[in-house]
Amino acid sequence: MFTDIIKQYSHIEKRIKESEVMLDPWPHMFIPEFFTSDFYRTVQEFEQHPELDIDANNTGRKQYAYNKYNEEYEAFTVKLFDLFAEKFDYATNVSVPATTNFWVDNSELVIDDIHVDAFYDTPFTISGQIYLPDDLSLRQYGTKLYKYNGNDLSVDARQDPGTMHPHSATNLDNFELVRTVPFYPNCMLVTPNHVTSWHCAPTIVGDDIRKSLMLRWKV
Repeated sequence: MFTDIIKQYSHIEKRIKESEVMLDPWPHMFIPEFFTSDFYRTVQEFEQHPELDIDANNTGRKQYAYNKYNEEYEAFTVKLFDLFAEKFDYATNVSVPATTNFWVDNSELVIDDIHVDAFYDTPFTISGQIYLPDDLSLRQYGTKLYKYNGNDLSVDARQDPGTMHPHSATNLDNFELVRTVPFYPNCMLVTPNHVTSWHCAPTIVGDDIRKSLMLRWKV
């Protein structure tokens, strides 16, 4: 599968360059038709691919990780980072490859807080989550984007030791829901982690399943 993903580069490059950075409520991108339509089904059926390592220990989330070293695939993800870095006016002289994880989430997954991505091992990341549903029936499970309207994040949000800034909302009255990005097939939500990039994943209901591919670049 990953050899074939590399072959998608020209199509993906075009989709990234044609998609605009949206500024409300904070800089992000929503890229439709990330893969070609005929290849999308191959990616969506990732559970069948032996290249992936399965981690079934997370409550509510089964993770399939691509942990094998593939020089061509790493170079592919480095080129994607360079495209996104240019879009978000981020400059670095280092090559930044992505980690690759497929997620299958169910109703036992509890990530219901409004937060920004704050990592202990890097000052900056770009996350690109590709939605992998069958159709439009799960559109409500996209990511909710929030704007902080308060005056003091140290009061309105929690900061864990070792993180760069407050990252988990505590006073919800000062966080305004601006939009919910629709969970549409073959669409990628791209989010740089800034102190302003407040978001939340909707809780899954009943027997619904939320499948996605997360590419994450840590600088």
